[in-house]
Amino acid sequence: MEALQNPALCFEDPDLKHGTVQQSPVLGPKAISGNFASVFSITAPGGQRYALKCFTRDSSTLEARYQAISRQLAGLRPAKLSQPWPVGMEYLPRGVLVAGEWYPALKMAWVEGTSLITWIDRNVQNAAAVLRTAERFAALAADLDRLGMAHGDLQHGNLLVAADGTLRLVDYDGMYVPALKGQGATENGHRNYQSPTRTSTDFGPAMDRFSAWVIYLSLIATATDPTVWGQLHDDQGEFLILKEEDFKEPQSSLAWSLLLTHPDPGLRALAAQTHGHVTAASHTVPPLSAAGAIPKPVPASRPAPAATQQGGAPSWLAGHIPQQPRNTPAAGSAGTATAAGTGFARRRTTDVLSGVFALTGSAAPAVLTAVSVLPAGYMAAAQLGALLLSGGALHSTRRSRAEAQASKARVKVLQQQVGALADAVAADQKIHEEIEALNSAGANRDAEISRQVKSLQTELRDEQSRITVALNKETGSLRTKLSGLNAREQKQLADALASTVKTHIQERLRRSPIQDVKKLSNMGSGTVTNLIAAGIHTAADFTGVRYVQGSRYGNRDAYLIRSNGQQVKVPGIGEVRAAALESWRASLEQRARKSAPTGVGAQERNSIRQQFTAQKRRYETEITQAEGAARRKREQLQQGITARLQETNKEKQRHQAASQHQRAVLLQRRAQLADATTTHSLLATQLATAEAEHRRTFGLRRYLRFVATGR
Repeated sequence: MEALQNPALCFEDPDLKHGTVQQSPVLGPKAISGNFASVFSITAPGGQRYALKCFTRDSSTLEARYQAISRQLAGLRPAKLSQPWPVGMEYLPRGVLVAGEWYPALKMAWVEGTSLITWIDRNVQNAAAVLRTAERFAALAADLDRLGMAHGDLQHGNLLVAADGTLRLVDYDGMYVPALKGQGATENGHRNYQSPTRTSTDFGPAMDRFSAWVIYLSLIATATDPTVWGQLHDDQGEFLILKEEDFKEPQSSLAWSLLLTHPDPGLRALAAQTHGHVTAASHTVPPLSAAGAIPKPVPASRPAPAATQQGGAPSWLAGHIPQQPRNTPAAGSAGTATAAGTGFARRRTTDVLSGVFALTGSAAPAVLTAVSVLPAGYMAAAQLGALLLSGGALHSTRRSRAEAQASKARVKVLQQQVGALADAVAADQKIHEEIEALNSAGANRDAEISRQVKSLQTELRDEQSRITVALNKETGSLRTKLSGLNAREQKQLADALASTVKTHIQERLRRSPIQDVKKLSNMGSGTVTNLIAAGIHTAADFTGVRYVQGSRYGNRDAYLIRSNGQQVKVPGIGEVRAAALESWRASLEQRARKSAPTGVGAQERNSIRQQFTAQKRRYETEITQAEGAARRKREQLQQGITARLQETNKEKQRHQAASQHQRAVLLQRRAQLADATTTHSLLATQLATAEAEHRRTFGLRRYLRFVATGR
């Protein structure tokens, strides 16, 4: 990071040498650090952005591997690929100069895209988009398989969805290309995407196949039923809908239970195929193409609109919409335009007379007032009456015109037609509201089912945990006892041998009479007599000497310890003679020990071993029984949860079927109303136009001009 502060000095590659390293606000060059490398973003002067991977661990095969991968990718022909998934890369032996020493680095084109989990989260309700991504992923897997390549760590973090929907595959650290045949894997891939049977020896063109099935199944499941994503994906989890535990313990996996019993037959079939690969050897998993064609979701088709009559109204409204008057042009037709555009055709005598009457009638009150026939105070009222009378005459004459009557009739017919279709518009709106309510209820029901499945998952996990804790508690003490049996057996054998040796020594000591001490110095017949009187007849009758400080001359008194633990003071046995007796006994014991048996007898040894073997079997049986009981509890728990899950899915299926039927009925009814609502909109527009045209063409002002001018 210090070296990257000055690209002109630390890089040899021209794009990097003159580029700009992305900086963090405080720490300098911004690094994305992984297991054995750190990646930096560098923008070249021309605007091209690169990812530079600098390695933090040494590998003797690093250069050979990356050069082989780089050559393979460079040789790919874009026209032969399903999509532009490869990312250009170049291995730089002299990648970065640090403290005067060159280190290798990997230069890659920077990829813009959205990680798969984030993309699914954003598009989970867009089944068509998720299905397209599934198809593109299958095509990408087919490309790799056809080329004899494998990525090695096929998982959500290494799959990016570009802006155009195509996929990009990144991070080629564990990639296999034909040039690397015979070498071992450098990594085993993400645990939530790998077969439980995969090992480092599974380094070849087939090592991606299990991961491909897992990812493809996840995408198809989400496209088929978006609620599956909410039920099985964990927002904090590093997986899509299946994880390591589902592969290692498929029998207790709620995810498999849900997928294998899903109402959709295509999804069930794909789940069964994928489930079959869980226990298979990693290299025997077939390519994803063996999944076959998955039926694509077909959007609900819109029912064909009902046949329409001439004039735009649907046939089912026949008899309910007023018809045009005979010999009258249809509303909105060319005839309407002609009639409206022509206006009043020809003046009649009645038109002229009504005009003269209106003119003279309105002037008469003033004339009569002027000649004093009509009092001046009545002129205003007379004039108003004359105007009303003359205006009524004009209005009556204007309305009697055939052109005006035809125009008014057309307006009335349009009004009746619009009114007749108003119910259809209201019905269409009601159906729309019913469909929205149906969709809302379905969404709420799906959310509730997702909560139920989540609850079942939690219940299964908690109960399994309780069963495991109880089992560990029960078997823990048994395993402790079992592990201590060997030590206990060896101790008992040692104790048995010690007892045998002790018995042998005692037997030999009993064969040594106390009279033999006469051979020792200072031991006469009197001393022997005193010892016998004290109950000491053989070397086995005493075990040692205890010395007690005497009261005279600083000497110690000697007490012989008999085999029963009693201490006796024998007359004539002082400190010196006691030491001689003790030494005599010790020498006898030493000789007896040398001749003692070195092992337990076969009969006793077999008896001890049989005892511990029986005890071991008893502990093992108890452990096996406890594990069996726990396994049965898990199976019963799994069966119970699975049964409840299946019932939940059946209920979901019943609701979906009912909703689909109800939605189809509503859509059919709405399709029948579609032309009516369209016709209503058209007729409403025509009515507004006709009313405006009638007022403009056959209004009173237009009629007065016609009466005055004839035009």
